[in-house]
Amino acid sequence: MTKTTTLLATALLAVSSIALAQDKPKPAPAATASPTATGATKPGAMAAPPAPAAAAPAAPMGPPKPAPENDMFKKVAGTWSCEASGKGPDGKDMKSKTTWTWKSVLGGHWYTVVYKRAKSGPMPAFEGDATMGFNVVEKKYWFVGVDNMGGWINLSSTDGMAYAGEGLPMGKKGPMKFSFAKGKDKKGAESDKLMDVTLDFGGMVATETCKK
Repeated sequence: MTKTTTLLATALLAVSSIALAQDKPKPAPAATASPTATGATKPGAMAAPPAPAAAAPAAPMGPPKPAPENDMFKKVAGTWSCEASGKGPDGKDMKSKTTWTWKSVLGGHWYTVVYKRAKSGPMPAFEGDATMGFNVVEKKYWFVGVDNMGGWINLSSTDGMAYAGEGLPMGKKGPMKFSFAKGKDKKGAESDKLMDVTLDFGGMVATETCKK
């Protein structure tokens, strides 16, 4: 009887140990880093392309530079005083005093020109306001203006010195020509301080000798 009791007790102890072992919680598996987090890739897999760099901000667009052909007007900028001679409307010789004033405007792309002639004999005082500069589209110099007599001129040039076109002087439309040339000093040498001007109003010609 005692032997049987001992065997039963031993068996119960063994069963209890097995049950306790089965009920013990298993440890959680160790966490593994994902390829995305560590930057690792699986064997044979292509690496993800790098993120594109941020584009540099565009530089602000500035105004275009004046045409280099306009540089010739820098030498004539300022006011010139002239002695003019020609034929008046009555066909008689006429002398007068005139001025030309050139000034750079609009960033050097154009030059304003103001021409004034004092009253002389039957001719009233005259003033014309014009704009000159290089037309980069047509590759020509442009000379266009209006005056206090209701007239206008529209001339062009290939060299910036000799201009031709049409106008409306004294109420009559017709061909016109203006030309500018360096004047010569008493020794016959050209000077940037002297200028000769010829104005042809449809056959009525006037010449001017100017100095700065």
